[in-house]
Amino acid sequence: MKGTLDFDTAEFTLKLVKASQTIAALQPKGAGGFDFTPADRLANRATDRFNSLGDLTFRARAGDSGPWQDYSTSAARHTVDALPVTAPVLAAANLAPTLPANCPVQVTRRWLLENGHLILQFEVRNPGATTVQIGALGIPMIFNNMLTGRPLSQMEDVNSFSDPAINGDGGYVQVTRLNGHGPALLVVPYGKTPLEAWRLLNEPNGPNNMFGNPY
Repeated sequence: MKGTLDFDTAEFTLKLVKASQTIAALQPKGAGGFDFTPADRLANRATDRFNSLGDLTFRARAGDSGPWQDYSTSAARHTVDALPVTAPVLAAANLAPTLPANCPVQVTRRWLLENGHLILQFEVRNPGATTVQIGALGIPMIFNNMLTGRPLSQMEDVNSFSDPAINGDGGYVQVTRLNGHGPALLVVPYGKTPLEAWRLLNEPNGPNNMFGNPY
């Protein structure tokens, strides 16, 4: 994984995998090291088709009548191109290396702070002269709701549940610790990012976590 990029914000201790700039750990302040993400299974989930917070899936086609093609930044892992940043951006990357060569759009991802809050931002750009349609856009919401192989006592300490509110521009995802203790995490839209759907992700070990589409 080539190590992590570590950041200390007002709300979180944040770690990004250097190779992918996806989240390796998201620990809320004042929670005794609790992590909303499956950081304890990071090594096992580092291979192709396992998703992380910071990945992107979408469907696109050239023009308005061609076949739709599916794209995902987790389908075939390759080291992304890190970009130079200045505050308030913490990290930024060109995701082209981890997308197929025939991908018709350029995707840039940024992690930044705004009023102390952590923001995940994607910029999707069409570099060509041909119109490109985006038919679906999904952001995997990968939190530690993975209960398999854990005793109940461990589940209470490390796991959480995700509860989406599919309300368009008013949509959000609430992530609550299994033991009922705070803090809870609320994922809300940044700008125009309506939450219109929610579906299972297909990963190598079967259906797992869920993600909002196009949220």
